Amino acid sequence: MSKIKRGKPAQRGTGGDRNELQTLIHARTPLPTNCRPGRADRINLSYREFIMWCGQVPLMDISSSAANQCRNENDSVRDVMRGFVTDTQRTLDEAPLSRTQIIAIALTALMGAVDGYDVLAMAYAAPGITEEWQINKATLGIALSSGLAGMAFGSLTLTPLADEFGRRKMILAVLAVMGLGILLTAFSRSVTELSLLRVFTGVGMGALIPIIAPLAIEYSNVHRRRLALAIMTIGFPLGATLGGFAAAALLQYHGWHSVFLLGAAATLGLLVAAYFWLPESPAFLIARRGPRALELYNDYLRRCGHEPALQLPAPNAEGPKHSSYVTIFAHRQWTVTITLAAIDMLYLMTVYYVLSWTPQLIVDLGHTSAFATMAVSLGAMVGVLASLAIGLIGINVPLRWITAGLMTGLSITTAAFGIGGFSTMGLVLLVAVTGTFLYGGTTAINGLIVNSFTVDSRATGAGFVMGVGRLAGVISPALAGFLFTAGLQRPSVSVMISLCTLMAASLVLFSRQLRSVQGDLERS
Repeated sequence: MSKIKRGKPAQRGTGGDRNELQTLIHARTPLPTNCRPGRADRINLSYREFIMWCGQVPLMDISSSAANQCRNENDSVRDVMRGFVTDTQRTLDEAPLSRTQIIAIALTALMGAVDGYDVLAMAYAAPGITEEWQINKATLGIALSSGLAGMAFGSLTLTPLADEFGRRKMILAVLAVMGLGILLTAFSRSVTELSLLRVFTGVGMGALIPIIAPLAIEYSNVHRRRLALAIMTIGFPLGATLGGFAAAALLQYHGWHSVFLLGAAATLGLLVAAYFWLPESPAFLIARRGPRALELYNDYLRRCGHEPALQLPAPNAEGPKHSSYVTIFAHRQWTVTITLAAIDMLYLMTVYYVLSWTPQLIVDLGHTSAFATMAVSLGAMVGVLASLAIGLIGINVPLRWITAGLMTGLSITTAAFGIGGFSTMGLVLLVAVTGTFLYGGTTAINGLIVNSFTVDSRATGAGFVMGVGRLAGVISPALAGFLFTAGLQRPSVSVMISLCTLMAASLVLFSRQLRSVQGDLERS
């Protein structure tokens, strides 16, 4: 039988030794006889790897105990095998996206869409709730903020579990929480009950985006990571757009309860789809290296149309010896974490003011609830195009510059919405431009956040930053409601809150802590 040449170590991943080994892998030969009993148990190799290390081909029906009777006498075959292990990761990085990867990235976009609809469902239903229950703006502001309070809690507490137990398991869990919560919200009978159920639903919503944001780039090859993140991010405005059109149609013939029933049906349907078609993140499997990591990693490779690996590729960095929270506040990392949290919080002060109050403010200008919903949905649709444009922009444009520019634009349009008096067409145009800056800026800042943490702590880091940011979501709508009730008018409130995003843009552009962070996901 042909054997692997001995003596001089094989070149990793190249040369005749590798080709010969690849041929032998698919053969079927008896258990090797040239390996002597010895110290195999000290080598800590799998049965398949050990037999190949002996210079022979494994038989699938030979027990692991038989493999433990062999030991290798030189390292040439192991050198070749290491080349194969390296190649599996290189293949995922360089090969075109497979159908499995495309479906997985598309599912992250659909999850973003569900999240976008669920977040705005309360804003869509707000005029109907106000009319039916006869509540003032201060009370409405509390109801609008309650879901965001749950989101902050979910980001800070549930997201780290994705770095510990896996992205897929946590996604299924949070989708179940969201679906149940929004379903029960449809049957609320008081503001208190509604607010509590929005907190419960928000716990799931808060954990979802920080998990799927890193997941999108972990499914992608190295050349399409920014685009994959953009596709995931456009799910939010897409959900707001299509969901807004659907909500507008429902509100013409049904009550506000129908808005939440639609969200529940979409969320629970996506839960079923994710159960069947969403694989575990390969980057997580490599980083955490759990008991079934190699099995799940090979299952992912097979689904992507690649040969299975003999062992897991080496992680890019050594896994954390402490909890993920300790890691994101470690030396040289804590300043980046705190800076990003401050930027996200300032930015979202304006974002959630726009998302939560724009429909009601448009109604206050004399337009119908259906028109307000349609206008907000149009802004979200334009935001989809802006997000895709950012994903397609080449790596020659630093992401920090894009982020700062879009934040500045959002600050200007938010102030303009408060100051100017607009015709119907001018109002629609302003909402569309605002959507461009808002959703484009969200895509850009998500890229900065995800790229600032290692795989081992990526979900925790994103969860912490976005969780702190969503505290602004709790504060902003409620603060605006109290300011309106106190007698301040739309121009004053809008200008005050727009300054928060202008400060965020300044931090992005001039902060020393972010200058070392590569804004281009293609290099991560």
